[in-house]
Amino acid sequence: SSSRPRVPGRGRPSPSPAPLRFGRHPPSFPLWPERWAGMSFADNLTKIVADKKAEQSDRERVATKWSGYESKLLDKAAELFKQRCMREAEAQRCEATISFEVLSREIEDFPKRILTDSTYFVDTWGDGLSAESWFYATRGPTASWSPGAPVLFAEVLQGMLPKFVDRVKALGFTTCSHEAGTWKVSVSWPSPDEPAHKKRRGSEGV
Repeated sequence: SSSRPRVPGRGRPSPSPAPLRFGRHPPSFPLWPERWAGMSFADNLTKIVADKKAEQSDRERVATKWSGYESKLLDKAAELFKQRCMREAEAQRCEATISFEVLSREIEDFPKRILTDSTYFVDTWGDGLSAESWFYATRGPTASWSPGAPVLFAEVLQGMLPKFVDRVKALGFTTCSHEAGTWKVSVSWPSPDEPAHKKRRGSEGV
């Protein structure tokens, strides 16, 4: 009689799953933390969500410290800008170009810079603030902060510049623009010799 073809593996027991192997040293972390003992897996997931939400709330509170401080710095910068424009007006000029970076040097409470390898980094933040507060205020509470990471001073200025320009625009200038690639903000205001209808039209366009 003809023999049936043999099916490979038939009659043999299924191989058992290979046991977890960690080499000579077991993992340094617990596979099931003690704080989860007695909890179901779903309960553990709920706790993870709650912990992350609490962490995010803490970061948001840290971020508000910089946001409030930044607003005060911008107000001071706007006041200095107005003073510069008044000097230009007293010199019978109807326009001004002023650097936000230069103004920042005149604000005593502004974060201080330090030169390292031809690059300016933030040295001190002022008023008990930290880089962490600035980071979460600018990147959001879900971003990952690396403690001790240096912060470029230019990055701080760049984040504040659009808000500063908005404050300047609110002052009612005929024109207001930021010169791309610089810290300079240029403004103009009506000349006393300019017809009244042009002055009104310029003010309405701001």
